[in-house]
Amino acid sequence: MNGKVDLTGNGFYKFARELNQTQTINEVREVYFGTVEEVLPADGIGFYRFVNDATPVLERTSTLSDLFMHAYEEQGRRDDPVLEAVLEHGLPADSHVMLSPLRWHSSAARSILLSEGLAYSMEAPIMESGNVVGTINFARATDGRPFCEEDLSLARLISEHLSLAIERARRLDALGEQATLVQGVLDHFPHGVVVSDLQGRRLFANRNAKRIMGCLDSAPGTSRSSGLEGLVDGVISEFAEDGRQAGTTSVRDGASGQKVIVRSYRGPGKESVISLLYECADEQSSALPVWGVLSPREQEIATLVSQGLTTKHIAQKAFVSENTVKQHLKRIFAKTNVHNRAELVQLIWSSRDRETIPGE
Repeated sequence: MNGKVDLTGNGFYKFARELNQTQTINEVREVYFGTVEEVLPADGIGFYRFVNDATPVLERTSTLSDLFMHAYEEQGRRDDPVLEAVLEHGLPADSHVMLSPLRWHSSAARSILLSEGLAYSMEAPIMESGNVVGTINFARATDGRPFCEEDLSLARLISEHLSLAIERARRLDALGEQATLVQGVLDHFPHGVVVSDLQGRRLFANRNAKRIMGCLDSAPGTSRSSGLEGLVDGVISEFAEDGRQAGTTSVRDGASGQKVIVRSYRGPGKESVISLLYECADEQSSALPVWGVLSPREQEIATLVSQGLTTKHIAQKAFVSENTVKQHLKRIFAKTNVHNRAELVQLIWSSRDRETIPGE
């Protein structure tokens, strides 16, 4: 295919620009049928998606009649030398440049095209991971101009851009399915989960987070700035200002007396903050606010540390060696973002007494 292509006046840039804005296969198809004739004029246009080797057909859409589409599927598909060439080489093919006249004129595909007043056929592949997973189809009338080298080059450009757009749409669809799955799992998580960006915009809140925040923010006399949502915003502001990676604070609902501990995390280099909301009864309010990130044994060690016990005494109570206690403490410090015992004790006890928004 050495045909020179002039893209300045044939609508290709419009086609490519609109295609780059698509996010679903439906949008890709709409752009294709809405703009491709400005790039490559034809009297009939088709769009096929299928499994490898063209079977089974997952989708077929065309500007031609239903009668033609039915006849082609019944007889023409299995004897279409243009399609065979596309599947074999993964490149555009046409009935008069790429094929021998004898092979084309004796094919069932040509007979069916002639019944629709068409004589010239050209197809190009839709590729995914090196496989042909569809075709775009062009046909011209018996009294029209045959396809040429330039048309084949245009068809190749069109198919390459279309393949990329479809592959992107399929990835977005897969990501959407994964996000729905994760959201469903998080909605059954026993604690509230809130994800925000560093500008304070709420990106996600699971079912329990919405319930907890709705309960607290709707309490009589509770303003947004003193409610749980404002508290989460305050934590995010601190993260953005001083680059903190983790933080813990708490708030109490003035109407119900319900206490909620907020534990927030920001991964290194991440532009989002995850906040976990733990509901506590009064008798639980002194509990360590990071149970969710510590193992049962680490929880036990942290509790013993908060009681002021030495490493030796902790080892005796936990029935482990002093070296094992030290290794547990290293992991606890890393998970709670503290550097020593004193900071860990302060974290535990401040979570019991602290009732204000950070910075107040």
